[in-house]
Amino acid sequence: MTRVLLLHGFEHTRPRTHWMWWLAESLRGRRVPVQYPQLPTPHAPSLEEWASLARAELEMLGDGERVVVTHSLGGILWQHVASEAVRHAHPELLADRVLMVAPPHPSRLTGALAPFALDGTEAPALARVARDTRIVARETDPYRPGPAGDLARDWGLAVHVLPGAGHLNPDDGHGPWQAVLDWVVGGGSRNAGAGDVEWRLGEGARSLDA
Repeated sequence: MTRVLLLHGFEHTRPRTHWMWWLAESLRGRRVPVQYPQLPTPHAPSLEEWASLARAELEMLGDGERVVVTHSLGGILWQHVASEAVRHAHPELLADRVLMVAPPHPSRLTGALAPFALDGTEAPALARVARDTRIVARETDPYRPGPAGDLARDWGLAVHVLPGAGHLNPDDGHGPWQAVLDWVVGGGSRNAGAGDVEWRLGEGARSLDA
C-alpha cells in the first residue's frame, strides 16, 4: 500500500486553502495513509526541529511504497533528511517516490533560512535515493532567480515546468491540484521524467504572470 508524507514550506501554517491540505483530505478519502505534520515555528523554521519531526513521521509510515510530496522549503528539508539517511545507512528514512513542488533556489536561503542551505554535494544525490524524484515549478518564481530547468539540472532531477509566475500556493490562486493526486495514487512513472501524468496547474491557479 502507498503511504504518503507531506512536508510544507515556511510561509504557511497548513491553511485549508492550500493544495496540500486538499491533497491530504483527498488521500484520506481514498483510505491512503497520509502524514501531514504541522512543522514547528513555521515562521521561524529550525532545521534541527523540522528534520527531527520529519524523521519521526517517516518512521511512522511503516511498510509499503513510501511517497514524499514537498512544497517550497519542505523540499530542502527533504534533501537534508535523505542525505543524512544515506550517510548513516538508515533506509527506513528514505522514500520510493518524491515530488518537490516549487523548491527555493539556494541563493534564497539567507538570514534565518541560512542553516537550510546545502553544502553543494548533497543535492545531486537526490536522483539516487528514490526510484523517482522530480520537480514541478512555474516558469518564474519569487523564490527562484533563474529557470526551473537550471535548478533541476544542478540536482540531477526531472522537471515539469508550468506556465506563468508564482509559488504554487494560495497566494498564487492555487487550490485543489488533481495532477498531484493522480501522480501519488497512480504510482508515478517507472522511468523518471516520462509523461506519466498530464501536469497542469491546479484549480484556481493563475495561468499568466500575476
